[in-house]
Amino acid sequence: MKIFISHIREELQVALVLKKWIESAFADHCQVLTSTDPDGIPFAAQALEENERAWEETKALILLYSPDSIRKPWISFEAGCAWLRRILIIPVCYSGLSAGQLPQPLAIFPGFDLNQKDFGQNLFMTLARELGISQLPAIQYRQMNQEVQQVLDDLLPGASSSSKETGDAPLESIHFQVLAVLKESHGFTSAVLAQHFNLEEKEILPLLKRLIDGNYVYASPAGMGHVRYNLAKKGKDFLMESGHR
Repeated sequence: MKIFISHIREELQVALVLKKWIESAFADHCQVLTSTDPDGIPFAAQALEENERAWEETKALILLYSPDSIRKPWISFEAGCAWLRRILIIPVCYSGLSAGQLPQPLAIFPGFDLNQKDFGQNLFMTLARELGISQLPAIQYRQMNQEVQQVLDDLLPGASSSSKETGDAPLESIHFQVLAVLKESHGFTSAVLAQHFNLEEKEILPLLKRLIDGNYVYASPAGMGHVRYNLAKKGKDFLMESGHR
């Protein structure tokens, strides 16, 4: 049987870490394929026309969702393909996007947050039930979490070695300015914020990640694959303490 991990190319390393640990836990029971594997299921239309057998052998589809990947229609299209075939669909969220923020119909599937302490246990127990496995082998979940976190930290330039350290680092003036702009709105996309500050979108994303890591800002789906960034309670409290009312 096969487990397929759907992801955008920029986040391949996240998929590879999960592939490694899933295969080590279920070595005799399944093969794990990712979107960019040479032998993986091709995207969308190709999968429908050329790999019907591969879909039939697939027991679960893991969808990797971040503020970047949720904008891409391809992953959600694959979710539709899996749903039609009654394949188990598991959204895995990270980088500021949580499972609780997924839009419909994705919200109906049992999703997990990659940064949760018990993510590995929950994911593997779910897969074990689908594969008909009653007992899991010993798994080093702490090591798995460390490898996942390292990959997440490397996704954006300037990321620190741990999200905790990043979240605790002092905010700079530009971070304060972003919070102030968000306070006067119902949230903006990264493209709108970049335009406001005369920056390229790729330059605003590390700033937003810093604020998300520190729980000053949260991300939510904005429709049509876009992501809206909103001021969190900690961000509002920070502005009030700084004299910005």
